Amino acid sequence: METKKANRAKLFDVRRIPQDASRLVSWVALPIFRIKKYDVNGNKYKAKLKGGAVVVSNHVGFADPFVLGATFWYRRMFFLASETVMRNPVISTLLRGVGCIKIDRNISDIEAIRKAASVLKDGRILTIFPQGGIKDAGSVAQVKAGAVLLALQTDVPIIPSYSQKTKHWWQRRRIVIGDAIDPKALCAKKMPSMADINNISATLLERIEECREQYEKITAR
Repeated sequence: METKKANRAKLFDVRRIPQDASRLVSWVALPIFRIKKYDVNGNKYKAKLKGGAVVVSNHVGFADPFVLGATFWYRRMFFLASETVMRNPVISTLLRGVGCIKIDRNISDIEAIRKAASVLKDGRILTIFPQGGIKDAGSVAQVKAGAVLLALQTDVPIIPSYSQKTKHWWQRRRIVIGDAIDPKALCAKKMPSMADINNISATLLERIEECREQYEKITAR
């Protein structure tokens, strides 16, 4: 009974009204982006994310958060956002309201990491663009280890994904969502070494590349 009450409290949390409004915008954006979701085998992606998860994606433009929000419209999503994006007080207030967590990538931002971990422990979805900024290149050359560290710390899966900008706004946006990575299955240590973290990061990079390769096959049809 207490669990049901707690779940209802989460569902109707008035503090999340701005965030739920952004979800409505994402839902309205569905017919604009006309998003089509695929798995790494090129089939229709039918899975529903449940519980906490770290969604990682390449970052090619400012529309990416809306695309991911529309892709997983049935869940509230939180985003790690660069300190430079949230420098303006008005923009910062707006972005915080819709679920963004400011992080300074130039330092070890412990406060941002604490907030992000709290989101995941609470069974939410956290989205990270692990390249550290907008990159126009088709392939993903590297990923930062933050997503892996958070997933290990909170024992949640990592969901890789890949998408690209379209030439024209009216063209269908496609996204490939890869198989979930269980970081604890790759490293069960209580205190992972830097080598362990790098190995999982390499696996994550491989999964994103698999998504990219499937994306290119789909768009070449």
